Amino acid sequence: MSLSPIRPVLQVICSLSFPCSSSQNLGIPFFLVIFFKRIFGLVLGSVVFLGCSGPMAHYAGIERSLLVGQPAQAIQIMQAAKEEYGTKNRLLFLMDQGMVFHLAGQYAESNAVLEEAHLLIEDLYTKRLRDEASSLLLNEARQPYVGAPHEHVMVNVVKALNYAAQQQWDEALVEARRIDHRLNVLSDKEEGKDTYHEDPFARYLVGLLYEIAGDTNNAYVGYRKAEQVYQEGQVWTRVPLPDVLKSDLIRTANRLGLHEEAKRYQEHYPEVAYQQEVSQNRQLAQLVVLTYHGHGPKKEDLFIDVPISLDALRLVALTKPGLRGSTRKTRGGEALLYGIHGRIARIALPRFTLNKRSLALDTIQVRGTTATITTQSQRMYDINAVAEKTLADEYDSLVLRAVARTAMKMAAAEGIAIGARAAAGKNNRDWVGPLVGGIARVFALATEEADIRSWRMLPGEIQFARIWLEPGDYSVAINSGEIQVNATESSSSSGFHLQDGETRILLLQGGQ
Repeated sequence: MSLSPIRPVLQVICSLSFPCSSSQNLGIPFFLVIFFKRIFGLVLGSVVFLGCSGPMAHYAGIERSLLVGQPAQAIQIMQAAKEEYGTKNRLLFLMDQGMVFHLAGQYAESNAVLEEAHLLIEDLYTKRLRDEASSLLLNEARQPYVGAPHEHVMVNVVKALNYAAQQQWDEALVEARRIDHRLNVLSDKEEGKDTYHEDPFARYLVGLLYEIAGDTNNAYVGYRKAEQVYQEGQVWTRVPLPDVLKSDLIRTANRLGLHEEAKRYQEHYPEVAYQQEVSQNRQLAQLVVLTYHGHGPKKEDLFIDVPISLDALRLVALTKPGLRGSTRKTRGGEALLYGIHGRIARIALPRFTLNKRSLALDTIQVRGTTATITTQSQRMYDINAVAEKTLADEYDSLVLRAVARTAMKMAAAEGIAIGARAAAGKNNRDWVGPLVGGIARVFALATEEADIRSWRMLPGEIQFARIWLEPGDYSVAINSGEIQVNATESSSSSGFHLQDGETRILLLQGGQ
């Protein structure tokens, strides 16, 4: 006897809530009850959980705490969020935690955590190569986070800055060599491709650290590489060649006795004047100020619903009035509707939510015992622009994988429906097949999501100033837009003393 269209569905749902023995009274095969229990549970879990899921909420609390000058609270929030990351996001947790320590001025703690991240990156890279073939059907968001190429470089950049802030120059040079090695390996791997394989700020930092350590030859090499990357990559870095780098090239060329090259640089960059590092037979000290501005790279989902019939197109249009996009809050309900309809596929891709407004440059006042020097920072690094570049580099591959994954999942859903229909027997096949197929399609749609993980604790951009000073006692105040930051208040002393040839590096939060 055939069952009505509504009664079989109710029977199946009821059978999921009662012991398996009750299924015999409903006329439903035992194996289908077991199957329904598992699949229906997965579907409901996916729709409810994924429909409510979103980016980790602790970021806003950390950013707010750092902005109001409460670094201890930011660290506490970060530690409390550890369980939220889970095992698949261990690298992301280490990078975020290391950056929070860095922004809080706890440089030794930051380096301890980021060294773990550095080692984990190497391990994950090896595993990724091994498992790449088996990951096609799996969503990238469900895979262990391996980080983007620029994030790998930034791990060593932040470590180098941590050591520099503590004036541990030998240790900072170790990180400079790691940066050099990582970029060289990346350049060899990506040779001939228009992809991210060089980093202008990282190259400049390598040159700066070599110069501070007294290795002028390697400093000059680092500066020349940085000049090349700034010039060749200005379209995607969105940062013109900084004046400070032009001055550094002229000065180090002269110091190496390369006077013809120094003269060419002076002719090529007549707008800058370089300062000798000596004055009245005394070695000048220098103050290097880095300020972090804006918010780091943040991704969101881009859901693309593909109707396969005119009827399906009308349903998509009804669920998205005004062509509004889907979100993680709405996708669960949409997955139910689309899965029941059966003629709609979904592709999810990541995209950055970038604020491309120009941020104000810092005004830096260095107050000495006899005079006050005022200068302006220079924009050295747009991290959001670099993150955009690394995502664009892999976008074709992401699209291909997403399309293939969706096609395979939808084909698998149809295969499951056909198999269930064949196994259900003559009396049940007319309703079992469509029901099982609908559940499988809902599951396929509900679990389709983009990988929107990124190192969000990085700043949006880095500004930079390099100031040569006579040895003596100093304090620093920075006006960042409408925000005034007294640099000396972030340290234990009310000022600092610079000796002959000494370098001091200040790392500060600027305006947002």
